[in-house]
Amino acid sequence: MSTDEQPVFEVRLRSKRVQSELDALQEVDYERVVVNLRALANVPRPHGCEKLYDAIYRVRVGDFRIIYLIDEENKRIEVGGIRRRTERTYKGIKGLFR
Repeated sequence: MSTDEQPVFEVRLRSKRVQSELDALQEVDYERVVVNLRALANVPRPHGCEKLYDAIYRVRVGDFRIIYLIDEENKRIEVGGIRRRTERTYKGIKGLFR
């Protein structure tokens, strides 16, 4: 892929809370997550992603999970959460995208 090509999807953080989750990461984790967020723009369903509900997916980045919604019609990826994997990671997933 050349650097001139436009991404297929626009990747957007859904709220200030998601931006805060991203900003709170340590530098190494931050860089890995940002690389994965940028990659979603061209490949919204990468190898290893998991469908959680309807058009809501998650992708693993080490101990963290990026939870996102694929809006095919508007060619947008809406990131609803960037969370460390715990027992509560997936609670209230549908509510992130209302």
